[in-house]
Amino acid sequence: MSERLLVVAAHPDDEVLGCGGAIAAARDAGQAVRVIFLAEGITARYRPEDFDKPAVKAEVQARNDNAFKALGLLGVEASEVFVNQRYCCRLDQVPQIDLVKEIEGHIRDFRPSRLMTHWSEDTNVDHRVAHRAVLAATRPIGIGFLKRMLAFEVLSSSEWNTTAAFPANAFLDITAQIERKLQAMAAYGDEMREAPHPRSAEVIRGLASFRGAQAGVRYAEGFSLIRSLEA
Repeated sequence: MSERLLVVAAHPDDEVLGCGGAIAAARDAGQAVRVIFLAEGITARYRPEDFDKPAVKAEVQARNDNAFKALGLLGVEASEVFVNQRYCCRLDQVPQIDLVKEIEGHIRDFRPSRLMTHWSEDTNVDHRVAHRAVLAATRPIGIGFLKRMLAFEVLSSSEWNTTAAFPANAFLDITAQIERKLQAMAAYGDEMREAPHPRSAEVIRGLASFRGAQAGVRYAEGFSLIRSLEA
């Protein structure tokens, strides 16, 4: 069976920050990639009474549209990108069973050999909820095709947990993909900021350089191993 990568992200742009290089590397190798977003990434910035305003709806739509642009730059087919309209930073108000069933459906349909998702200790509540939902959806019953599960780090969330450092113990060389990762992040427009903001090109490249130094390569993405059937 060829490698197949499923990425479960909370919001559009998490996938590029967390594993954009891995996505591009998988596509470079001819592997299938599917990305699912459990929520949109805008409404946390607004009051609930503003959610139905045309300007807010347009901003949500633009963010989702940018996800297709960003992932297209990484080589992912539009048919393998799935967006959601659940409100940002309110996934803890959604019945977990709904999230679990959605993820289970993608696992049955896509049959991934690898899965990447959020770290359990991120400061963003949606990231933590996504992690728990993935754990429930990947109970090791009847999914022997899923060989490896990894948690990724998301700048402007993972490193803001100042009481627990992201435990990177698996690394992927993205030296050949770092420029496309930055281009994909730039496709999100205003989500990119000026340094020293974590979502700046300088800091994204700096983290990749640091993880690369840990693994002995120029640029890398770091992951935390959740589960593996591989030695």
